[in-house]
Amino acid sequence: MPRLEPITQRNQVAESDRAAFDEITASRGRINAPQSMLMYAPQISARASALNDVLRELLSDADFEPAVLSAAREFDIDFVWAAHQSAAMRAGVSQATIDVIRTRGDLSALSEREQVIISVGRELVGRHQLSAETFEAARKQLGDRGIIEVLATMGYYLMIGCVLIATDMELPAGAQRLAR
Repeated sequence: MPRLEPITQRNQVAESDRAAFDEITASRGRINAPQSMLMYAPQISARASALNDVLRELLSDADFEPAVLSAAREFDIDFVWAAHQSAAMRAGVSQATIDVIRTRGDLSALSEREQVIISVGRELVGRHQLSAETFEAARKQLGDRGIIEVLATMGYYLMIGCVLIATDMELPAGAQRLAR
């Protein structure tokens, strides 16, 4: 049971906050689990949703999903991992790539682009630093704009992870926790 009651219905928010609720449901059709916790701060929730929408527009699915999974793996965000593992498969990310991220396995069999995105996540999120070599490899592979978009995507999901972990959000049915 989450530590806070999920806010998923319009009548759960104050009249003054219903515009934020409506904005989110207009873009998503519903309030999802992360948003159900962020709705305790409706303006943050609306802006976070808008940022997520922009990040999804800027990055290809082939870059977005490995960035999300890398951040989720390195920060142990079980809920995000569970939600995005299947999204990554639908986006065409191979099971082998997903397994390498999950197990923190060898990157050598992956594409250069996947290697660099995952390496950024491992170093920055997992070790709290980014080597000059990895930064330059990412810059070469993704471009200056692309590396910032990948970093912002990882940062967004770290914020979501802080909320989900702190509120003890339940995993979707059948989902398993990441190995620690």
